[in-house]
This record gives sequence, structure tokens and C-alpha cells, in this order.
Amino acid sequence: MQTPATGFPELTELGKQIEVLRIERGLSKQALAKIAGTSRQQLWRVMTGKSELTAPLKIRLADALHVHSFAVRDTPTRSTTTTDLARAAAVDIASYLADAAAIEGTLRTMPDGDAGRALKRRYLDLLEECAMHERRALDAAFFELRRRVVAGEL
Repeated sequence: MQTPATGFPELTELGKQIEVLRIERGLSKQALAKIAGTSRQQLWRVMTGKSELTAPLKIRLADALHVHSFAVRDTPTRSTTTTDLARAAAVDIASYLADAAAIEGTLRTMPDGDAGRALKRRYLDLLEECAMHERRALDAAFFELRRRVVAGEL
């Protein structure tokens, strides 16, 4: 009798990480690939180590999985467990508030038009509230994002 396979035998550590995050978010491989702007086959090649994870794909995958790009690591420093993945995916608010590119990435996932602009403004308001609660100063890049949202540029 053959023993059933456990875990993710064909996946690299990166592949396991992506798979756990994908499942936690309730996304199919096809949906994740589509949102990340790649094919399911290319996603599988990256997850199995047959293809390298490029920086642009890493950013798109992180955006699609709603995690900071730090959470998608192609070279883990030690054996990765599900708990490690959860910790990596849970970016602390201070790091997020300091990363204007991550905030812009989130804003770009939101709808366009008047309703989208209103949503983006409310989101930025919430981030400001979080910064005040955490007693964190926001840098000029954050306020430039707000200006671009109000002007309809983002």
C-alpha cells in the first residue's frame, strides 16, 4: 500500500509560503495568477522552483495576497513553518505606515471614479488614525499619496 503524500512535496519553501497564503485568502491558483498578472503555469513554475521569482512578480503576488512584499521571501533564512508564514504575512502597522509604495499598491487595487476616490480617502483617513494611535509620524510621501488621490491622479 502506498503512503499518501503529506504537505506540499513538490513545492519549494517559497511555493509553500505562497500556497498557505493563497489558501488562507480563499483564492484558487487560477484566481491568484490572474490577479497577479501571470499565468497559472508560470505561478506553478515559480512555486516548484523551475522558474525564478522576479521582483515585479513578487510585488504583484504580495499585492494579490494582501501582504507586504517582505512576506513573500524567495530565500527563507531557516525552515519555514505555518506559524512563521503567519508572522511574515502579518506586517506590523508601523512598517506599513512607513512604506508609501505598499500603501500606493493597496490604493491601486481600489476602484476608480468618484466612489473609488471616496474609498481611497477613507482608507487614508484610517491610516492617519492608526498613525496617531501608534504615535507614529507620517512622512511627506504619505501626504503626496493623499494629494494624488484627491486630485484624481491615483
